[in-house]
Amino acid sequence: MQELSVQNIGTQQNRWGIKDVVTCVIFNIVIMIIMTTVSMGASMLFTPAVAYLAGPGIMALLCGPLYIVMAGKISRRGVLFACATISVLFFLAMGLINMLFLLGFGIIGELAMIGKDSYRNWKRNAVGYSIFFAGFALCAVLPLIFFKQKMIEIYSASYTQEAMNTMFYYYETPSMVAVMVFVTLAGSVLGCLIGDKFLNRHIKKAKLI
Repeated sequence: MQELSVQNIGTQQNRWGIKDVVTCVIFNIVIMIIMTTVSMGASMLFTPAVAYLAGPGIMALLCGPLYIVMAGKISRRGVLFACATISVLFFLAMGLINMLFLLGFGIIGELAMIGKDSYRNWKRNAVGYSIFFAGFALCAVLPLIFFKQKMIEIYSASYTQEAMNTMFYYYETPSMVAVMVFVTLAGSVLGCLIGDKFLNRHIKKAKLI
């Protein structure tokens, strides 16, 4: 009887409420706005090398604090997968079908978060978040590996041949992909660390969690 009660308590602790769903959606809308702004700004202000290699890392760095605060406020299983799902729906609405790969990374990231109170531990959050953003960076690489001809057809409708050649150089050169993933992982971890410090110094002290 006691074992059943403990099991029920655990189920209740992991059950999402309306407040959790609203929190997740609002934070992810802000995260998507930041990612879109960085993407547009990087393409206009930076060289292709910086835009392609550092763009995802900059996004991960800026969005990391928001993610940590959101994860701390919700602290329930499924946060990372919910973020991946919302992100994929957003990108699909923009016509970016290659971002479907991100859903798989969301599943992997969520599996990495299995365990008690993992969403209250910034290091565990950094692991899952890094997997998610590494997947985001690779969502432009993987389609060129598996569906290159189809992607060429899609890109040719919006890009010049010169722009496509530049894009393919960064997304098909192993050393460039390695740099991009490394910078993304570094940005993810640093963003989560900053978020954890902000969470402890301000959010928790203000008793908002």
